[in-house]
Amino acid sequence: MAHVGFLQLVLVACVGVAAGFLNIVAGGGSLLTLPIMSFIGIDLGIANATNRVAIFLQDFTAMLFYSKRGEIKWRGVMAYILPIVAGALAGTLSAIYISPKAFRIITAVAISLMGLMLIARPKMWDDPTGKPIPASARTAALFAVGLYGGFLQAGVGFLIIWAIVGGCKLDLKSANILKVILITVYNLLSIVLFASHGMIYWTAAAALAVGTVTGGNIGARFNLSGDKKHIRYVLTAAVLVCAAKILFDTLK
Repeated sequence: MAHVGFLQLVLVACVGVAAGFLNIVAGGGSLLTLPIMSFIGIDLGIANATNRVAIFLQDFTAMLFYSKRGEIKWRGVMAYILPIVAGALAGTLSAIYISPKAFRIITAVAISLMGLMLIARPKMWDDPTGKPIPASARTAALFAVGLYGGFLQAGVGFLIIWAIVGGCKLDLKSANILKVILITVYNLLSIVLFASHGMIYWTAAAALAVGTVTGGNIGARFNLSGDKKHIRYVLTAAVLVCAAKILFDTLK
């Protein structure tokens, strides 16, 4: 595992602040944290595993907040948890055993597509429309989202919102709460599996956690009116540049 110096950890923490902010006001913070860890010399597979620790802490804290205020209806949650956890298990094992080069190519392509969709179809993520999908299709969609999330965390929040709001027709508030629960549960499983294979860089994980918690607190106080669209474009530009860099480094 590559050695990361103090200044590089400070950089990771700073990007973590931006990622935590974005996770609260728009989503997609992992689309920044994965590339920056790769840029400072951390293997992309290790970065993918390490990134989960900060996300877990952020979402676990949010889940406790919602639970204490009676916002979570636990009885209906298991129908969503089981398929997404099953998918995440398969996705995490795939990320562990896939070749590093193949993982980098898939990551670059996936992040690029996510960035393009953020611009081309913004309403797909924010305000999906249409009729609810049948229960069997919902289960398949959640399994697929879990498969992606277990393999690559970046951008999975957008997919979960799409599946829950667009597919299940829950309101956005309920979907966001459910999203926090689902990501918390499956990321705990992923962290255990990645850690058992020595794939988590704990020092970088701590620096990133400090940054994301700080950024999340800033984002919670941010006035969203009128600025969210511009945040999305800035995020997308950064994502596409980072994805191109990852792909270039892999193919050169």
